Amino acid sequence: MNDVTSTRMKHSTSLKHNSRDRFWIACAVAFIVVMVIELGFFNLGHWRTQSAEPVEIGTAQFGSGLEYQGNCEYKITDPDSATITVPVHQRGTTDAPVQVKSVKLVATPDGKNLLPSQRNHFSNAVISANDAVSAHPDQTWIQSTSSDGGWGDPRNTLEYNTNPDTQYLLFGKKREAYQSTAVRVTFQNAKGYNIIFDHLEVNPHIPLKVNPFRLLVEVLIAAFFVVFRPSSRIWRSCAASTSVRQRICTIVYIVAWSALLILIAYATRRVYYGFNSSHAHWEDTEQYQRLADALIHGRTWLDLPVDPTLETMSNPYSADDRYGLIGTGSHQYFWDHAYYEGHYYSYFGVIPALLTFIPYQLLTGRWMPTWAAIGIFSALAIAFGTLLLRRLARDYFPSATLGSVWLAVIAFNIGTNLFVYAHSTSFYGVPMTCSIALVLMGLWFWQISKRSDGTVSVLWIALGSLCMALNLGSRPQFMIACFLAFPMFWDQIAKRRTLFSRKGLAATIWAIVPFIVVTVPLLIYNHLRFGKYFDFGANYNLTSFDMTTRKSSFYILFSEVFNQLFQPTGTTAAFPFVTTVDTAISSPQEGSIGGFFAIYPLAIFALLFIALRKQLRVHKVWSMTVMMVVFTLIIVIFDCYKCGTSMRYYGDFGYLLMLAAALVIFACDVSFRADASGYYEIRGGALGMSASGQHVRANQTTAFHILQITLVALVFLTIVINMFGMFANGRICNWKILCPDLYATVRSWFIGLTA
Repeated sequence: MNDVTSTRMKHSTSLKHNSRDRFWIACAVAFIVVMVIELGFFNLGHWRTQSAEPVEIGTAQFGSGLEYQGNCEYKITDPDSATITVPVHQRGTTDAPVQVKSVKLVATPDGKNLLPSQRNHFSNAVISANDAVSAHPDQTWIQSTSSDGGWGDPRNTLEYNTNPDTQYLLFGKKREAYQSTAVRVTFQNAKGYNIIFDHLEVNPHIPLKVNPFRLLVEVLIAAFFVVFRPSSRIWRSCAASTSVRQRICTIVYIVAWSALLILIAYATRRVYYGFNSSHAHWEDTEQYQRLADALIHGRTWLDLPVDPTLETMSNPYSADDRYGLIGTGSHQYFWDHAYYEGHYYSYFGVIPALLTFIPYQLLTGRWMPTWAAIGIFSALAIAFGTLLLRRLARDYFPSATLGSVWLAVIAFNIGTNLFVYAHSTSFYGVPMTCSIALVLMGLWFWQISKRSDGTVSVLWIALGSLCMALNLGSRPQFMIACFLAFPMFWDQIAKRRTLFSRKGLAATIWAIVPFIVVTVPLLIYNHLRFGKYFDFGANYNLTSFDMTTRKSSFYILFSEVFNQLFQPTGTTAAFPFVTTVDTAISSPQEGSIGGFFAIYPLAIFALLFIALRKQLRVHKVWSMTVMMVVFTLIIVIFDCYKCGTSMRYYGDFGYLLMLAAALVIFACDVSFRADASGYYEIRGGALGMSASGQHVRANQTTAFHILQITLVALVFLTIVINMFGMFANGRICNWKILCPDLYATVRSWFIGLTA
């Protein structure tokens, strides 16, 4: 062994030891931070109430506006006098006043529901304490919503149910010094509402709690920063790595991410059939179940009652005409269903019903839950989206670091908008998640169909084409991705001549046949329903405007595109920290927490495609990236013009924009490191020595360090925005109403930041 080899081995061993030491130091720091956050920050209410003086409480005095109903329930008969006043004094005295720091309004004994209706039944109250040292203590009440001046916080009320975690309120410092002899509860609910009350505790000590789920989230976030810290080994391994460890990591990631989405979808499941007062129409959330049942029984129309007035109206699609009739009597019109010549139809794609709902019903005899279908499609989208990005990185950017690849993967699986559909598991999300899964499966099959000798696998290209063709019967907007076949197979088409040539006749036929096999039956299906082969039925939808005649104004198109892409996220200093934004415009729109680039900030890299055009050309993905960005703009404009703005439509283009962003990120990764060291050798899936003999870690440029920090920051910001955005009020699915106990429990974690 020569001296040079010996020196290199010693240097390599030293680097491994240093890397291992830095890893354990990072783990130790992460452990300390997690403990401080869990025991300190999330238990801030516990530490703030430790100094609260003990209090003795007298007999509660009920206002005349409350009428006892039994089982700890009181009916509000007069909101102005719906109060409960409790005398308080220092323990060991008879009338010594106290300073109120916290209260606990106990709903039921032992925190149990005395009636089934009490589960997730919330009461809302303002807590007040009298100022005994003022000239008129009975008339001077300091409210929990007050401050020490002319300002206040109207949100500092106590909204509670039978869950003990929701029953605490920190009163806070309202004046420099005050002493109280009474505490009053003033309920804010409307007349006729039943509030739940057992007894009131004043100055309770909030217990110290370690929440397992919360702790798990903290550990995962800490692990995220440990794994992707700048000195981590993940930045010294390359995308070409096919080690067993990487395969295990990929499987674990796919399973864990899929399980999370399925769990959210299950938690937000909702089945409803009845009148919805918000849009004055009937609502049926099981539209896909009825479509599957209809097809099983040989029908194309849904088994729903049709109001006779629809057949006699001159224009049943006029929302104004329908609303006029609704105001004169009890008419039954189904919202977001296609009505045509005496029957209701589903204008949503039939493919999801054929793939999931029909097989499930045939096998079990029951209707498949909507959340289960969304969960299945989401899991497939995550699996094949992850595999697709890994494959694109390996084929086009083999020297890109695994750090960049995995950060792009994490951001991609959020940016495909799957969490929006899991957040609200309605039939709207079924065709979207189905098409996201199909397009990612199709692109992956196409990519792996290319052999190293320039030929194409007939099986894989046929499967890819089949998946892509199925989008026509799920969400037709996704068919635009079929044109990505040209840049993906350009080498096989133009240079190797193994596609669209006599040499590649078999592969060409099998690339085209699936489109014919899928398209012909779908066009016949359209003709059977609406008498036209290319009529998918969307214009017959009974919604808030007449889709048969509506023509959006081109003058508001710019504003609509701004709302969809660039509208900044709304924030607030109180839970849930992320709010819906103002999207008001003379066009259909739904509650949103921001434009696509605001809630998926890593997508901003896609806008840098022109700046990285040289690098993208070198790696043969320039035309593919350009097409993805252009297709995104086309889809956004089409959706805005035809349907308005909604977060639900982000899925139509999200995968395109995130794929483009990923390719630009890989180009940045390779370019910034190559600028410093000239070139790198790939040895065993790791980035080896450069031509100068220096290790890649020593040659990372300032630009690459900035890239590392930027990627980590943007991915973490994406996670935070979407995590708290789930709880934002004003969205089409409001978790405060749909999942009230979960909402209140998470809100209670931040009680230490109030008052």
